[in-house]
Amino acid sequence: MATKFDNTIDLASQVVDRLGDIKAQIAELKAVEANLIALIINTGDSVVEGSTFRAAVSTTADRTSLDVKAAEAKLRELGVDGRWFSKNQKVTRGYTSVRVSARKSGGAL
Repeated sequence: MATKFDNTIDLASQVVDRLGDIKAQIAELKAVEANLIALIINTGDSVVEGSTFRAAVSTTADRTSLDVKAAEAKLRELGVDGRWFSKNQKVTRGYTSVRVSARKSGGAL
């Protein structure tokens, strides 16, 4: 005889399996998305027009910033010179992103 507890476990099991299926599909779609983004970036164009969508490619350059915690600790000591600051900079690597949006229609509705 099935109990309410058995039904709850069965339902939870189905939910977990469904969630696992969805996560697997998302992982597959993310891999496809990454491949398509790489193909768009590799065209070398800043804008790629499709029949329905438009992709804009933008590249962000590397940047550096001072490691504030390290600077604060070191500044407590006297005699800091410029070489120390250049050795304690963080580098944020540049990246390229692709933004996809619906194309604007050419005529009025």
